[in-house]
Amino acid sequence: MHFEVPKAKTFKEFGGEYVMIVVSIITALALEHAAQTWHRSHVAHEAAERIEAEVKANIAELDMVIAHNDAQAAQLNKQGKFLLEGIKAKVDDATLMKQWLEEQKGSLGLSIKGPTFKHEAWDVAVANQAVSWMNASTQERYAGAYASMRDVQALSNGSGIRFLDGAALRNVTSDLLMGEAKARDIYRALNQMRAATESMNGNLLILRRDLRQAAATAH
Repeated sequence: MHFEVPKAKTFKEFGGEYVMIVVSIITALALEHAAQTWHRSHVAHEAAERIEAEVKANIAELDMVIAHNDAQAAQLNKQGKFLLEGIKAKVDDATLMKQWLEEQKGSLGLSIKGPTFKHEAWDVAVANQAVSWMNASTQERYAGAYASMRDVQALSNGSGIRFLDGAALRNVTSDLLMGEAKARDIYRALNQMRAATESMNGNLLILRRDLRQAAATAH
């Protein structure tokens, strides 16, 4: 019986096969890298679109809140101006208070609104690392925008408190309910409330400007 003994491969043949294996591995790695790069780019792009929409929604929320607070400040200023003119004109306190109560229907209230910012799109982008796959300028723009929102949210929660004397305001309200409020006390309370409202809106106006700039930079 005759057996064919396989011929030993030459170094040249072995080297050729080795090169082919190496090229195949490199090609596979390159394709995998390209696929991964495309995937990351796609995820980052989708995340950026969601973040842009979220920032615009927060700007719309700021528009609404600022408009409300502006109207509140204008009303407080109108009431204060009415009382101040009467006080300067030395109108009898009882008469002035009667006129003010009729004009304001006996109410003394403060309605300051603060924004409720959306941040889910940003949180998700951070959690799934989509932010890390964005270019540096985009990362910086988004991070700055959301940091500003967090800072202003914290400030807004107490921005007007330093202008308000809670105990004094409660006393004025109690006097008003008992029919013993004085025009000067009401005027001082109105000034405090107006200052608190304007302080809140001052922070919100700066934030709205910054968010608008951040949104504009994206286009």
